[in-house]
Amino acid sequence: MKLENLPDEIIDLIKAEIFFSDIRVIKAYPCDAAPVRISRETIAIGIDEITMMSASMDDSGRKGDIKIFADIFIPIKHGSSRAGEIFIKLCSCLKKYNVVSISAQRIAVDTRTCSYIMKTAIAFNDEIEVV
Repeated sequence: MKLENLPDEIIDLIKAEIFFSDIRVIKAYPCDAAPVRISRETIAIGIDEITMMSASMDDSGRKGDIKIFADIFIPIKHGSSRAGEIFIKLCSCLKKYNVVSISAQRIAVDTRTCSYIMKTAIAFNDEIEVV
């Protein structure tokens, strides 16, 4: 797994699913100005945490856990139940990776974006390539 490509690889995998065709999937913290209000369902993907260690003694290879976050934003008018549907489909979509844990926080209202937000995290365990 290449660290530099991971968020883009995950975004491409999600966008390839028909379920996500009307959902905006972005890399978190893009260079663009942040939207004041969310007008459509959005998933923001980013790297949350990385833990690396040597793959074996006298080996320069690395292995470890990579945790990504996938914050799900739902416009208030769509209702909060959509977050759960999107989360379930997201978990299913990422099963090609060696998933070791998945977590989701309760749905809350984000006043900055006038939307519901469900913060989620998915951790993978794999060999890690750092360029």
